[in-house]
Parts: sequence; C-alpha cells; structure tokens
Amino acid sequence: MDDFILAMHDASMHLSPVEFSRWALTEVRRQIDFDFAIWGSGDGLRRDLSQALILDQSDHLFDTWEAVKKEDPFANLVIGNTGKTWSIEQLPDFRKSRAYREHWGLYCAQQMVSTMEVDKSTGLHVFVTLARDSALSQFERCDLRRKSMLTKHLFLAARHNDMHFLRSKQAPAALLDHRGYIHAALPSFTELLVNTLGTAARFRLPESVNRLLWSGKRYRGCGLSLHAERLNGRLLVRAAVCTGVSLSAREEEVAWLYASGSSHKEVAASLGVSPTTVRTHLARVYQKLEVSSKGALALWLKDNT
Repeated sequence: MDDFILAMHDASMHLSPVEFSRWALTEVRRQIDFDFAIWGSGDGLRRDLSQALILDQSDHLFDTWEAVKKEDPFANLVIGNTGKTWSIEQLPDFRKSRAYREHWGLYCAQQMVSTMEVDKSTGLHVFVTLARDSALSQFERCDLRRKSMLTKHLFLAARHNDMHFLRSKQAPAALLDHRGYIHAALPSFTELLVNTLGTAARFRLPESVNRLLWSGKRYRGCGLSLHAERLNGRLLVRAAVCTGVSLSAREEEVAWLYASGSSHKEVAASLGVSPTTVRTHLARVYQKLEVSSKGALALWLKDNT
C-alpha cells in the first residue's frame, strides 16, 4: 500500500492528466481486482454527470443510465453518504430494481463498489466505481477498506496532477468540462473570472461563454480574453486581460442592428447608407473585436456596451 501511495503521488507530478487517470486505474487494479471501472465527476444531487473515464467497458455505458438515474438505489446510497465506500451487497434488492434491469445488468455489473467525495474547491462530486462480472466474485470487507484508502489518495493525487499541469502553462489557466464546470483552476484564473464574470464563475462558466469556447472560438469581453483547446474530454482554458477596445458611435450602431437580427440591407435602410458601407463597418468591427460570428458579436456587445 505504501508503495502504491508513493507511486501515485510521484506520477501526478510528471504524467499529463489524460495519461495519469488511465495509469492510476491500472495501478488500482493491482491492489483490487475488477473487470471494469468508472472514474467520474459531476453534480451528484442533480445526477448531472459531466465527465467519466470508463476503463474496459463501453464508452456509451451512461447512455442507458439517463432514464433510470433518479431511481438508482446504488447511486442514492453513494451520493447520500459521501466519503465512504459502498457495495451493492448492502442493498439486498438492488438486482430487482429497474436501474439494474435496464442499466447495470446490461453491462454485467454483478458486483460493484463505489466511493464518492465532494471536492471542496470545485463543489463537484467525484467518484470511482469498480465492477466485477460474476455474482460469485463478491468484494470482501478488506477490499472495501483498501478501496477507501486507495481512493482517498487517488483523488488527492488527481487534484495535484491537474494543478501541476496548469502551473506548467505559465498563464492563468483552468480545466473545465463540457457543462462548464471548473475542475481545477489556478488562483490567478479564478481571480480574473470572478472580477469580470461574477462570483458564480468561480465554479462554472456562464452557458454562453462555455458554448463559445467549446465551439472553438475565443471569448472576449469585460476586459477578459479566454482561449481554449480540447484536452481529451475537457477544455484547457487560458485567460488574459485584453486591452481596451472601443467602437465608434456609428460602428456600435451598425453592430447592434446587425447583431439583433437585421440583414445588411435592413441595417443600411435603417441608417440611410448603402449596404456596402454597412459591410465595411462590420468588417472593421469584427477585426477590432476579434470575433467571427453574429453570436459572438452579440455577446461582446451585451458585455461591453
């Protein structure tokens, strides 16, 4: 066990987040045998799974969970009692439940143990579930005790791994999932976001900003610039203070009309100018703001005017 703990924390300092998570589950298997594993996170109270690494099982495993997630007895047990390790053997009727018939049973999860904790820095529920495909291969009490200890260090090492990776970027940076939940962030990143987007951005990006970043575009507004790149199932987001950008009165007028849904010709008619003039103004506006779509233009105007 001591060797496992030392190896886990050592690996967190030199493996990338993608490499670390798979390596770590493989190391857990050396301590506790399993047929497949899930390492996920999200909003447990809402049953809102935001990210999951699934080892040796279908990547679409959670597709069938959506219909039964709110009545899954095992999920209720684990989410309602965080910080402990639980087995489905503690729910005698679990295999008779709809959640088992229509989800877990489809994947031969005859035996399962799971541990969940709430990450105090992000508010996310983080869990690791191990499964065996034989009803006869029950997890013993010693397995549960060992998993509790392993998972505690696994979560801590994963946190250190994310932060070490972010510090290597030498810029205010964060890792977030497709729902906009922030998994890890440097203090400088959090400070910039809270100062410009409000206190709620400490844990989750506004939906409009998150959508923009996942579409491959840069966010620019309120003196803040966010640039993102995909990192497996998450986004690596870098933040910077952007220099002041100002539009002339006519540029702002043209931009608002166009962003509100008017066509080039309709904007021209409203202002008594030619469509060519409107296009020239918009080209200059797009260049100044470093945006490339009407949606991004509307977002900038809303945040900055």
